[in-house]
Amino acid sequence: MVKCPSCGREIEGGPSFCPACGAPAVESPAIAAMIQDARQALTSNPDDTSARYNLAMACKLGGLDDVAIEELQRVAELQPDFGDAFYEMGLIHSKHGRRQEAISALARARELDPDDVRAHRLLERLRSGG
Repeated sequence: MVKCPSCGREIEGGPSFCPACGAPAVESPAIAAMIQDARQALTSNPDDTSARYNLAMACKLGGLDDVAIEELQRVAELQPDFGDAFYEMGLIHSKHGRRQEAISALARARELDPDDVRAHRLLERLRSGG
């Protein structure tokens, strides 16, 4: 049995979506375990930015981009200088065609780390219409 990465309820029988909240179920047992481990770490300390970032990255790997964005936003609220959180938000927003949101997140990542070549390249590409 696997826990839903979005709501945490048990999912039986391997459906494609959680019957409780409708979130897509993660196919990979390794990614599901990563999500579960991060959620477990957050039960004792909900403000643990490392555990929350790990949860976001596991959700991103599992194709749960909306959950990943929510977790990355929480990381940014808890630790406003966490540049990688803004970079990852920019990547996900860009992937889904949310150009303005991607530009905002990447600009913040560049502000926090002017030497971040990844953020610079993607930001320039988005600003030039690419």
